[in-house]
Order: sequence, then C-alpha cells, then structure tokens
Amino acid sequence: MNILKLSALTLSLLSVPVSAQTVQFDIQNIKHDEGKVYVQLFKGEEDFNNNIPYNATIVKARKGSMTVSFSDIEPGDYAIRYFHDENNNGAMDTNLFGLPVEGFGFSNNAKVNFGPPSFQQAAFKVAQKTVKNNSTVNY
Repeated sequence: MNILKLSALTLSLLSVPVSAQTVQFDIQNIKHDEGKVYVQLFKGEEDFNNNIPYNATIVKARKGSMTVSFSDIEPGDYAIRYFHDENNNGAMDTNLFGLPVEGFGFSNNAKVNFGPPSFQQAAFKVAQKTVKNNSTVNY
C-alpha cells in the first residue's frame, strides 16, 4: 500500500507543468544604429521602485525597430524600462536639469510626466502564453 502512495506522489510531482513564459518587447522608432540599448525587466512594484531588475540585457542599437526577448519568465506582474546609450558610455546622459538627452521608454508606452511613470502605468501580466509589448523611443 505504501508503494502505491509513493508512486502516486512521484507521478504527480513529475506531471507539474512548467509555467515559464517568454516576453517579447518591441522598441520602435530608434533614430540610428549608434550605441547600444539597455533593457531592464522588473518583477513587481517594489523591485521597479528600488531599481532591482529581474532580468536585463544590452543589445546593439538598430535604426527603426527591434525586438528584445526574455525567456523562462515566471508568472507575475512585470514592467520594462530601457534607454538608447547613443554615445556608448554605459550611462543615460542627462542635461543640467536632470532630463534625459538620450532615447528612453517604458513598457505599455507609458508616458513620462514630471518624472518616470508608475509601475502600474508600465505593468503587464505574464501568465500562460508569450507576452508581447511595445514602446516608442522618446528622444
């Protein structure tokens, strides 16, 4: 009898579905091929507000549009932010007032009004299928 219970438990553990998904993020209207695009994926509002990315990537800039993909993403609420490091110095350059002078953006094409958008404005849900999101670069 104990062998039957153990076998049933083992079988149930082996049949647990894998729920990791892919996030495809399209960045549109990149004005030139110079530099790199830094893209950060945040899981949850707390990590977004504390600048703790769940995943990140750096890709060579490509004029026009490009797609960045994140694989094996757990279900949950996420947001993306990015910037186009046009001069390849590894940082988002700003003017004397602290305003960006290089391209940037957020998931859901969330708008900037006197500061970055909230997590809720940029947030999207990852569940049981590939997620597609996009943004147009703000220069």
